[in-house]
Amino acid sequence: MENKMKNFQSYLSKKRAEHGNKFDDSNLSKQFIKFYESAQRIEVEYSYGETKEIQRGTVGVTTGWRPTFLLMRRISDHSSSYLLDDSVRIVKIVR
Repeated sequence: MENKMKNFQSYLSKKRAEHGNKFDDSNLSKQFIKFYESAQRIEVEYSYGETKEIQRGTVGVTTGWRPTFLLMRRISDHSSSYLLDDSVRIVKIVR
């Protein structure tokens, strides 16, 4: 298997150079950084009131000056509607 490790600090440096003072990383929930870097699959739980939904995927990130982590459900996905923020709970690391 190909090593797909990403360096989060390199990503931040690149985006700061690209967007300058406008860059804002406050939407990047720290709990997902290690999974972004390692490309490990995880299961997360979304809560909508009393309804809970479990989804599985890898962690990606949006482009632009104010990025957000995304749950990429398939390897072929280029985008996702599943945002990863502090309200999302990691329930399992898929081995």
